[in-house]
Amino acid sequence: MTPFLLLLALAATPAQEETTAPTRIEDLALEFSPPALEGLRAALRPGGQLRARWTGRREGRDLALSLFGLPRREWRLGDPAVVLARVAEQQRFEGGLGRHPFDRSGLLAGPFGTLPVAGWAEAGAVPGPDGRARSLVVLCGLGRDEAWVLQVELAPPAPAEDLGELRRLLAAGLRYLGETEDPRWTDEEARARWERDRPEDLQGRLRIERTDHYLILTNSSSGRTFGRKMEEAWERIRSTYPFPDLPGRKLLPVFLFRTKEEYVSFYAAIAGIDREQAARSKGHAWRDYYATFYDAPGDPVHIHEATHQIFRNRLGLSGGGSWFQEGVAEYLSTTANERRAWARRAARDGTYTPFRDFVGIPSLLRSAGGERNVRGGSVAGGHYLQAASIIAFLRESDFGAERFPDFLREVGSVRGGEDEVEAAIRRVYGCSLPELEREWVEFWRRRR
Repeated sequence: MTPFLLLLALAATPAQEETTAPTRIEDLALEFSPPALEGLRAALRPGGQLRARWTGRREGRDLALSLFGLPRREWRLGDPAVVLARVAEQQRFEGGLGRHPFDRSGLLAGPFGTLPVAGWAEAGAVPGPDGRARSLVVLCGLGRDEAWVLQVELAPPAPAEDLGELRRLLAAGLRYLGETEDPRWTDEEARARWERDRPEDLQGRLRIERTDHYLILTNSSSGRTFGRKMEEAWERIRSTYPFPDLPGRKLLPVFLFRTKEEYVSFYAAIAGIDREQAARSKGHAWRDYYATFYDAPGDPVHIHEATHQIFRNRLGLSGGGSWFQEGVAEYLSTTANERRAWARRAARDGTYTPFRDFVGIPSLLRSAGGERNVRGGSVAGGHYLQAASIIAFLRESDFGAERFPDFLREVGSVRGGEDEVEAAIRRVYGCSLPELEREWVEFWRRRR
Protein backbone atom coordinates (compact mmCIF):
# COMPACT_ATOMS: atom_id res chain seq x y z
CA MET A 1 0.00 0.00 0.00
CA THR A 2 1.33 3.44 -0.90
CA PRO A 3 1.46 5.35 2.40
CA PHE A 4 -0.15 8.72 2.86
CA LEU A 5 0.42 11.00 5.81
CA LEU A 6 -2.67 11.78 7.84
CA LEU A 7 -0.89 12.58 11.09
CA LEU A 8 0.74 15.99 10.87
CA ALA A 9 2.45 17.97 13.62
CA LEU A 10 0.19 20.82 14.65
CA ALA A 11 3.09 23.23 14.72
CA ALA A 12 4.27 22.38 11.19
CA THR A 13 2.62 24.97 8.92
CA PRO A 14 3.89 26.28 5.58
CA ALA A 15 3.86 29.91 4.46
CA GLN A 16 0.25 30.95 4.96
CA GLU A 17 -2.20 33.75 4.33
CA GLU A 18 -5.21 34.92 6.28
CA THR A 19 -8.54 33.74 4.87
CA THR A 20 -12.19 33.86 5.82
CA ALA A 21 -13.83 33.13 2.46
CA PRO A 22 -14.75 29.62 1.22
CA THR A 23 -11.84 27.86 -0.42
CA ARG A 24 -12.22 26.07 -3.73
CA ILE A 25 -9.97 23.07 -4.34
CA GLU A 26 -10.24 22.76 -8.10
CA ASP A 27 -8.61 19.37 -8.65
CA LEU A 28 -10.98 17.74 -6.14
CA ALA A 29 -13.99 19.80 -7.30
CA LEU A 30 -14.66 20.80 -3.69
CA GLU A 31 -15.56 24.04 -1.98
CA PHE A 32 -14.97 24.22 1.75
CA SER A 33 -15.74 26.83 4.38
CA PRO A 34 -13.85 25.94 7.58
CA PRO A 35 -15.53 26.48 10.94
CA ALA A 36 -14.88 29.71 12.82
CA LEU A 37 -11.40 29.60 14.36
CA GLU A 38 -9.28 32.07 16.25
CA GLY A 39 -6.34 33.11 14.07
CA LEU A 40 -7.56 31.07 11.11
CA ARG A 41 -4.82 30.58 8.54
CA ALA A 42 -4.91 28.58 5.32
CA ALA A 43 -2.49 27.19 2.76
CA LEU A 44 -3.24 25.47 -0.55
CA ARG A 45 -0.89 22.79 -1.84
CA PRO A 46 -1.80 21.82 -5.41
CA GLY A 47 -0.50 18.40 -6.39
CA GLY A 48 0.51 15.60 -4.07
CA GLN A 49 -1.88 14.03 -1.61
CA LEU A 50 -2.09 16.98 0.79
CA ARG A 51 -4.15 19.63 -1.05
CA ALA A 52 -5.02 22.19 1.61
CA ARG A 53 -4.43 22.91 5.28
CA TRP A 54 -6.08 25.22 7.79
CA THR A 55 -4.89 25.98 11.33
CA GLY A 56 -6.20 27.97 14.27
CA ARG A 57 -7.66 27.61 17.74
CA ARG A 58 -11.13 26.60 18.82
CA GLU A 59 -12.39 26.76 22.40
CA GLY A 60 -8.88 26.77 23.83
CA ARG A 61 -7.55 23.94 21.64
CA ASP A 62 -5.07 23.88 18.76
CA LEU A 63 -6.79 22.77 15.59
CA ALA A 64 -5.26 21.59 12.31
CA LEU A 65 -7.48 20.67 9.39
CA SER A 66 -6.01 18.87 6.37
CA LEU A 67 -7.55 17.89 3.05
CA PHE A 68 -6.12 14.96 1.07
CA GLY A 69 -6.77 13.48 -2.36
CA LEU A 70 -6.30 9.70 -2.79
CA PRO A 71 -6.30 7.82 -6.13
CA ARG A 72 -9.57 5.92 -6.54
CA ARG A 73 -8.62 3.44 -9.24
CA GLU A 74 -5.16 2.60 -7.88
CA TRP A 75 -6.46 2.03 -4.35
CA ARG A 76 -9.85 0.60 -5.43
CA LEU A 77 -11.83 3.16 -3.46
CA GLY A 78 -15.39 2.57 -4.61
CA ASP A 79 -17.33 3.45 -1.45
CA PRO A 80 -16.86 5.85 1.49
CA ALA A 81 -16.72 2.86 3.87
CA VAL A 82 -13.69 1.55 1.96
CA VAL A 83 -12.05 4.99 2.16
CA LEU A 84 -12.63 5.08 5.93
CA ALA A 85 -11.06 1.64 6.25
CA ARG A 86 -7.93 2.85 4.46
CA VAL A 87 -7.77 5.94 6.67
CA ALA A 88 -8.13 3.80 9.80
CA GLU A 89 -5.42 1.45 8.60
CA GLN A 90 -3.05 4.33 7.97
CA GLN A 91 -3.83 5.91 11.34
CA ARG A 92 -2.90 2.66 13.04
CA PHE A 93 0.35 2.53 11.10
CA GLU A 94 1.35 6.18 11.50
CA GLY A 95 0.27 6.42 15.14
CA GLY A 96 1.69 3.06 16.21
CA LEU A 97 -1.76 2.04 17.43
CA GLY A 98 -2.64 -1.53 18.21
CA ARG A 99 -6.35 -0.83 18.40
CA HIS A 100 -8.83 0.51 15.88
CA PRO A 101 -8.27 4.29 15.97
CA PHE A 102 -11.90 5.44 15.81
CA ASP A 103 -14.50 5.33 18.55
CA ARG A 104 -17.48 6.13 16.33
CA SER A 105 -18.13 6.10 12.59
CA GLY A 106 -20.99 6.22 10.12
CA LEU A 107 -22.36 7.69 6.91
CA LEU A 108 -23.92 11.03 5.95
CA ALA A 109 -26.27 11.79 3.06
CA GLY A 110 -25.63 14.97 1.11
CA PRO A 111 -23.81 16.61 -1.84
CA PHE A 112 -20.41 15.27 -0.87
CA GLY A 113 -19.12 13.71 -4.08
CA THR A 114 -19.90 11.78 -7.22
CA LEU A 115 -22.19 9.73 -4.96
CA PRO A 116 -24.37 11.59 -2.43
CA VAL A 117 -22.77 9.89 0.58
CA ALA A 118 -19.85 10.71 2.89
CA GLY A 119 -18.19 8.64 5.56
CA TRP A 120 -17.32 10.04 8.97
CA ALA A 121 -15.32 8.89 11.99
CA GLU A 122 -14.28 10.30 15.36
CA ALA A 123 -11.52 9.41 17.81
CA GLY A 124 -11.56 10.79 21.34
CA ALA A 125 -7.83 10.49 22.00
CA VAL A 126 -5.00 9.04 19.88
CA PRO A 127 -1.26 9.77 20.01
CA GLY A 128 0.17 12.17 17.45
CA PRO A 129 3.64 12.13 15.88
CA ASP A 130 4.85 14.56 18.54
CA GLY A 131 3.64 12.27 21.34
CA ARG A 132 0.74 14.51 22.37
CA ALA A 133 -2.73 13.03 22.64
CA ARG A 134 -5.27 14.53 20.27
CA SER A 135 -8.79 14.01 19.00
CA LEU A 136 -9.60 13.27 15.37
CA VAL A 137 -12.61 13.98 13.20
CA VAL A 138 -12.63 12.61 9.65
CA LEU A 139 -14.98 13.09 6.70
CA CYS A 140 -14.42 11.39 3.36
CA GLY A 141 -16.13 11.01 0.00
CA LEU A 142 -15.59 10.20 -3.65
CA GLY A 143 -14.58 12.49 -6.49
CA ARG A 144 -14.39 11.43 -10.11
CA ASP A 145 -10.75 10.29 -10.07
CA GLU A 146 -9.83 10.71 -6.43
CA ALA A 147 -11.34 10.15 -3.04
CA TRP A 148 -11.08 13.09 -0.66
CA VAL A 149 -10.32 12.92 3.07
CA LEU A 150 -10.90 15.89 5.37
CA GLN A 151 -9.24 15.42 8.74
CA VAL A 152 -9.24 17.57 11.87
CA GLU A 153 -6.77 17.18 14.73
CA LEU A 154 -7.56 18.78 18.09
CA ALA A 155 -5.07 19.07 20.96
CA PRO A 156 -5.66 18.62 23.81
CA PRO A 157 -8.43 16.03 23.20
CA ALA A 158 -12.05 17.17 23.15
CA PRO A 159 -15.18 15.49 24.58
CA ALA A 160 -17.41 13.44 22.29
CA GLU A 161 -20.17 16.06 22.10
CA ASP A 162 -17.69 18.68 20.86
CA LEU A 163 -16.41 16.29 18.20
CA GLY A 164 -19.96 15.62 17.02
CA GLU A 165 -20.68 19.33 16.74
CA LEU A 166 -17.42 19.89 14.86
CA ARG A 167 -18.31 17.07 12.45
CA ARG A 168 -21.66 18.73 11.72
CA LEU A 169 -19.93 22.06 11.05
CA LEU A 170 -17.45 20.41 8.68
CA ALA A 171 -20.25 18.71 6.75
CA ALA A 172 -22.24 21.95 6.52
CA GLY A 173 -19.22 23.77 5.08
CA LEU A 174 -18.39 21.20 2.42
CA ARG A 175 -19.83 21.16 -1.10
CA TYR A 176 -18.94 19.02 -4.10
CA LEU A 177 -19.00 20.91 -7.42
CA GLY A 178 -18.06 18.19 -9.90
CA GLU A 179 -19.83 15.62 -12.02
CA THR A 180 -21.97 13.02 -10.29
CA GLU A 181 -22.43 9.37 -11.19
CA ASP A 182 -25.49 7.17 -11.29
CA PRO A 183 -25.40 4.89 -8.22
CA ARG A 184 -27.55 2.40 -10.14
CA TRP A 185 -25.08 2.34 -13.06
CA THR A 186 -26.03 3.59 -16.50
CA ASP A 187 -26.54 0.92 -19.16
CA GLU A 188 -23.37 2.20 -20.81
CA GLU A 189 -21.36 1.72 -17.60
CA ALA A 190 -22.81 -1.75 -17.09
CA ARG A 191 -21.98 -2.84 -20.64
CA ALA A 192 -18.46 -1.45 -20.35
CA ARG A 193 -17.87 -3.41 -17.15
CA TRP A 194 -19.20 -6.61 -18.76
CA GLU A 195 -17.08 -6.16 -21.88
CA ARG A 196 -13.98 -5.41 -19.83
CA ASP A 197 -14.15 -8.54 -17.67
CA ARG A 198 -16.13 -11.22 -19.52
CA PRO A 199 -14.43 -14.20 -21.23
CA GLU A 200 -13.67 -13.44 -24.89
CA ASP A 201 -15.55 -16.47 -26.24
CA LEU A 202 -18.68 -15.91 -24.16
CA GLN A 203 -21.95 -16.73 -25.89
CA GLY A 204 -25.29 -14.99 -25.38
CA ARG A 205 -26.22 -11.34 -25.12
CA LEU A 206 -25.82 -9.30 -21.96
CA ARG A 207 -28.90 -8.89 -19.78
CA ILE A 208 -28.86 -6.20 -17.10
CA GLU A 209 -30.97 -6.50 -13.96
CA ARG A 210 -31.00 -4.07 -11.06
CA THR A 211 -32.23 -4.64 -7.53
CA ASP A 212 -32.11 -2.33 -4.53
CA HIS A 213 -28.47 -3.21 -3.84
CA TYR A 214 -27.12 -5.24 -6.78
CA LEU A 215 -26.34 -4.87 -10.46
CA ILE A 216 -26.77 -8.29 -12.08
CA LEU A 217 -24.73 -8.70 -15.28
CA THR A 218 -25.66 -11.96 -16.96
CA ASN A 219 -26.00 -13.89 -20.21
CA SER A 220 -28.64 -16.05 -18.52
CA SER A 221 -32.41 -15.57 -18.54
CA SER A 222 -32.46 -16.03 -14.75
CA GLY A 223 -31.01 -12.69 -13.67
CA ARG A 224 -34.22 -11.42 -12.10
CA THR A 225 -34.76 -14.57 -10.05
CA PHE A 226 -31.15 -14.55 -8.91
CA GLY A 227 -31.41 -10.88 -8.01
CA ARG A 228 -34.26 -11.65 -5.62
CA LYS A 229 -32.12 -14.31 -3.95
CA MET A 230 -29.26 -11.85 -3.57
CA GLU A 231 -31.60 -9.36 -1.89
CA GLU A 232 -32.70 -12.07 0.54
CA ALA A 233 -29.04 -12.72 1.30
CA TRP A 234 -28.45 -8.98 1.81
CA GLU A 235 -31.21 -8.78 4.42
CA ARG A 236 -29.90 -11.80 6.32
CA ILE A 237 -26.35 -10.45 6.31
CA ARG A 238 -27.42 -6.99 7.44
CA SER A 239 -29.61 -8.36 10.23
CA THR A 240 -26.68 -10.47 11.46
CA TYR A 241 -23.92 -7.89 11.03
CA PRO A 242 -25.67 -4.48 11.09
CA PHE A 243 -24.30 -1.70 8.91
CA PRO A 244 -25.70 1.61 7.61
CA ASP A 245 -27.69 1.38 4.38
CA LEU A 246 -28.06 4.89 2.98
CA PRO A 247 -29.46 5.34 -0.53
CA GLY A 248 -27.05 6.61 -3.15
CA ARG A 249 -24.31 4.00 -2.77
CA LYS A 250 -23.18 2.26 -5.93
CA LEU A 251 -24.94 -1.03 -6.64
CA LEU A 252 -22.64 -3.99 -6.04
CA PRO A 253 -21.87 -5.83 -9.30
CA VAL A 254 -22.68 -9.53 -9.70
CA PHE A 255 -21.51 -11.57 -12.71
CA LEU A 256 -23.97 -14.41 -13.27
CA PHE A 257 -22.89 -16.81 -16.01
CA ARG A 258 -25.15 -19.28 -17.75
CA THR A 259 -22.84 -22.29 -17.36
CA LYS A 260 -20.07 -23.42 -15.06
CA GLU A 261 -17.65 -23.54 -18.00
CA GLU A 262 -18.21 -19.83 -18.64
CA TYR A 263 -17.69 -19.05 -14.98
CA VAL A 264 -14.47 -21.08 -14.87
CA SER A 265 -13.15 -19.19 -17.91
CA PHE A 266 -13.96 -15.88 -16.22
CA TYR A 267 -12.42 -16.84 -12.87
CA ALA A 268 -9.24 -18.29 -14.37
CA ALA A 269 -8.66 -15.20 -16.52
CA ILE A 270 -9.42 -12.48 -13.98
CA ALA A 271 -7.58 -14.15 -11.08
CA GLY A 272 -4.67 -15.48 -13.14
CA ILE A 273 -5.15 -19.09 -12.01
CA ASP A 274 -5.41 -22.35 -13.95
CA ARG A 275 -8.78 -23.77 -14.97
CA GLU A 276 -8.43 -26.79 -12.70
CA GLN A 277 -8.18 -24.55 -9.65
CA ALA A 278 -11.01 -22.32 -10.88
CA ALA A 279 -13.23 -25.37 -11.46
CA ARG A 280 -13.17 -26.18 -7.73
CA SER A 281 -15.15 -23.01 -7.06
CA LYS A 282 -18.89 -22.40 -7.34
CA GLY A 283 -18.50 -18.67 -6.86
CA HIS A 284 -16.10 -16.06 -5.54
CA ALA A 285 -16.18 -12.50 -4.25
CA TRP A 286 -13.19 -10.31 -5.02
CA ARG A 287 -12.63 -6.57 -5.07
CA ASP A 288 -16.11 -5.08 -5.57
CA TYR A 289 -17.85 -7.99 -7.37
CA TYR A 290 -19.33 -11.44 -6.85
CA ALA A 291 -19.19 -13.96 -9.71
CA THR A 292 -20.96 -17.30 -10.05
CA PHE A 293 -23.05 -19.36 -12.49
CA TYR A 294 -26.74 -20.18 -12.51
CA ASP A 295 -27.25 -23.59 -10.96
CA ALA A 296 -29.11 -23.57 -7.65
CA PRO A 297 -30.12 -20.07 -6.46
CA GLY A 298 -30.48 -21.39 -2.91
CA ASP A 299 -26.96 -22.81 -2.75
CA PRO A 300 -25.28 -21.57 0.47
CA VAL A 301 -22.25 -20.47 -1.55
CA HIS A 302 -24.19 -17.36 -2.59
CA ILE A 303 -24.76 -15.97 0.90
CA HIS A 304 -21.23 -17.02 1.85
CA GLU A 305 -19.66 -15.01 -0.97
CA ALA A 306 -22.16 -12.16 -0.60
CA THR A 307 -20.94 -11.83 2.99
CA HIS A 308 -17.36 -11.46 1.77
CA GLN A 309 -18.48 -8.83 -0.75
CA ILE A 310 -20.39 -6.84 1.87
CA PHE A 311 -17.68 -7.02 4.53
CA ARG A 312 -15.21 -5.47 2.12
CA ASN A 313 -17.43 -2.98 0.31
CA ARG A 314 -19.96 -1.94 2.95
CA LEU A 315 -18.42 -2.59 6.35
CA GLY A 316 -14.85 -1.87 5.25
CA LEU A 317 -13.64 -4.93 7.20
CA SER A 318 -11.27 -6.99 5.08
CA GLY A 319 -8.70 -7.97 7.73
CA GLY A 320 -8.53 -10.36 10.66
CA GLY A 321 -7.13 -13.29 8.73
CA SER A 322 -8.70 -16.19 6.87
CA TRP A 323 -10.37 -17.64 9.98
CA PHE A 324 -12.25 -14.38 10.60
CA GLN A 325 -13.30 -13.75 7.01
CA GLU A 326 -14.39 -17.35 6.44
CA GLY A 327 -15.96 -17.54 9.89
CA VAL A 328 -18.35 -14.62 9.39
CA ALA A 329 -19.31 -15.99 5.95
CA GLU A 330 -19.61 -19.63 7.01
CA TYR A 331 -21.76 -18.65 9.99
CA LEU A 332 -24.43 -17.58 7.50
CA SER A 333 -23.95 -20.41 5.02
CA THR A 334 -24.20 -23.26 7.56
CA THR A 335 -27.09 -24.31 9.75
CA ALA A 336 -27.13 -24.17 13.53
CA ASN A 337 -27.31 -27.98 13.56
CA GLU A 338 -24.20 -28.29 11.37
CA ARG A 339 -22.21 -25.97 13.60
CA ARG A 340 -23.46 -27.55 16.81
CA ALA A 341 -22.81 -31.14 15.70
CA TRP A 342 -19.24 -30.39 14.66
CA ALA A 343 -18.36 -28.10 17.58
CA ARG A 344 -19.81 -30.32 20.34
CA ARG A 345 -17.86 -33.31 19.06
CA ALA A 346 -14.67 -31.28 18.58
CA ALA A 347 -14.92 -29.67 22.03
CA ARG A 348 -15.59 -33.04 23.68
CA ASP A 349 -12.86 -34.98 21.85
CA GLY A 350 -10.30 -32.22 21.40
CA THR A 351 -10.38 -32.68 17.61
CA TYR A 352 -10.03 -29.01 16.74
CA THR A 353 -7.05 -26.82 15.92
CA PRO A 354 -5.75 -24.84 18.93
CA PHE A 355 -6.81 -21.23 18.55
CA ARG A 356 -3.35 -19.69 18.44
CA ASP A 357 -2.42 -22.00 15.57
CA PHE A 358 -5.83 -21.61 13.97
CA VAL A 359 -5.84 -17.81 13.65
CA GLY A 360 -2.42 -17.98 11.98
CA ILE A 361 -3.50 -20.24 9.10
CA PRO A 362 -2.99 -18.14 5.95
CA SER A 363 -5.85 -19.77 4.02
CA LEU A 364 -8.46 -22.15 5.43
CA LEU A 365 -9.39 -23.12 1.88
CA ARG A 366 -5.88 -24.36 1.14
CA SER A 367 -5.16 -25.65 4.65
CA ALA A 368 -5.40 -29.28 3.51
CA GLY A 369 -6.10 -29.11 -0.19
CA GLY A 370 -9.83 -29.18 0.49
CA GLU A 371 -12.53 -27.42 -1.46
CA ARG A 372 -14.56 -24.60 0.00
CA ASN A 373 -17.87 -26.28 -0.65
CA VAL A 374 -16.88 -29.71 0.63
CA ARG A 375 -18.06 -30.53 4.14
CA GLY A 376 -17.55 -33.62 6.19
CA GLY A 377 -14.21 -35.28 6.51
CA SER A 378 -11.78 -32.84 4.90
CA VAL A 379 -9.48 -30.86 7.15
CA ALA A 380 -10.39 -27.67 5.29
CA GLY A 381 -14.09 -28.41 5.80
CA GLY A 382 -13.45 -28.83 9.52
CA HIS A 383 -11.55 -25.56 9.61
CA TYR A 384 -14.48 -23.75 8.03
CA LEU A 385 -16.84 -25.19 10.62
CA GLN A 386 -14.44 -24.32 13.43
CA ALA A 387 -14.34 -20.72 12.19
CA ALA A 388 -18.15 -20.60 12.00
CA SER A 389 -18.45 -22.09 15.50
CA ILE A 390 -16.18 -19.37 16.92
CA ILE A 391 -18.38 -16.66 15.39
CA ALA A 392 -21.49 -18.45 16.70
CA PHE A 393 -19.97 -18.63 20.19
CA LEU A 394 -19.03 -14.95 20.24
CA ARG A 395 -22.34 -13.75 18.79
CA GLU A 396 -24.68 -16.01 20.79
CA SER A 397 -23.04 -16.65 24.17
CA ASP A 398 -23.31 -14.62 27.35
CA PHE A 399 -19.54 -14.35 27.21
CA GLY A 400 -19.33 -12.73 23.78
CA ALA A 401 -22.64 -11.26 22.61
CA GLU A 402 -22.56 -7.82 24.22
CA ARG A 403 -19.15 -6.97 22.78
CA PHE A 404 -19.61 -8.76 19.46
CA PRO A 405 -19.87 -5.52 17.41
CA ASP A 406 -16.56 -4.38 18.94
CA PHE A 407 -15.07 -7.77 18.08
CA LEU A 408 -16.08 -7.40 14.43
CA ARG A 409 -14.58 -3.93 14.16
CA GLU A 410 -11.37 -4.62 16.06
CA VAL A 411 -10.49 -8.01 14.60
CA GLY A 412 -11.88 -7.25 11.13
CA SER A 413 -9.49 -4.33 10.78
CA VAL A 414 -6.37 -6.17 11.98
CA ARG A 415 -3.54 -6.58 9.47
CA GLY A 416 -1.10 -9.14 10.78
CA GLY A 417 -0.76 -12.55 12.37
CA GLU A 418 -1.71 -14.28 15.58
CA ASP A 419 -0.05 -11.71 17.85
CA GLU A 420 -2.13 -8.88 16.38
CA VAL A 421 -5.32 -10.96 16.54
CA GLU A 422 -4.64 -11.88 20.15
CA ALA A 423 -4.05 -8.22 21.03
CA ALA A 424 -7.42 -7.34 19.47
CA ILE A 425 -9.12 -10.15 21.42
CA ARG A 426 -7.58 -8.82 24.63
CA ARG A 427 -8.87 -5.31 23.91
CA VAL A 428 -12.40 -6.56 23.36
CA TYR A 429 -12.76 -9.51 25.75
CA GLY A 430 -9.85 -9.06 28.14
CA CYS A 431 -8.46 -12.54 27.57
CA SER A 432 -5.76 -14.40 25.64
CA LEU A 433 -6.42 -16.79 22.77
CA PRO A 434 -5.96 -19.87 25.01
CA GLU A 435 -8.42 -18.36 27.50
CA LEU A 436 -10.89 -17.66 24.70
CA GLU A 437 -10.43 -21.24 23.53
CA ARG A 438 -11.34 -22.57 26.99
CA GLU A 439 -14.52 -20.46 27.01
CA TRP A 440 -15.39 -21.80 23.53
CA VAL A 441 -14.86 -25.41 24.66
CA GLU A 442 -17.09 -24.96 27.70
CA PHE A 443 -19.79 -23.25 25.65
CA TRP A 444 -20.02 -26.06 23.10
CA ARG A 445 -19.78 -28.82 25.69
CA ARG A 446 -22.85 -27.36 27.41
CA ARG A 447 -24.72 -26.50 24.21
CA ARG A 448 -27.81 -28.57 23.48
